[in-house]
Amino acid sequence: MLELSPSNMLVLLMSAMLVWVSVNVLISTIRINRTYELVSNRFIYPANCKPELCQDPAGFIRFMTPRLIGFGVLGLLLSVFFVVNEMTSLLAALPAWFSEGAALFLFVPLFIWYVIFINKAAKRFW
Repeated sequence: MLELSPSNMLVLLMSAMLVWVSVNVLISTIRINRTYELVSNRFIYPANCKPELCQDPAGFIRFMTPRLIGFGVLGLLLSVFFVVNEMTSLLAALPAWFSEGAALFLFVPLFIWYVIFINKAAKRFW
């Protein structure tokens, strides 16, 4: 049975948020690829970049599609890993600092990668 300690609740909350963002990104990616039009979504555009001001929408879609799909899929996989770890103590054999910090150590590189490719898109297409 899952013990709802503050650290477990934090990981479950982070997992729920990551699932929401990942699903949102995947749905938006599918939508822009079907319509080939830039849709309003804050997760797939660089900060303060408006879709209507994009210099090359087709190029932006081609550039972002594989990265957004990768981000969405990896986000969902990490969420599943976090929840399974909290429910089954998958990493219980490892030191407590590692098992508690695994969620953060796995999420941070994904988030950094996201920031890097969003910034590249801003420089290239706006």
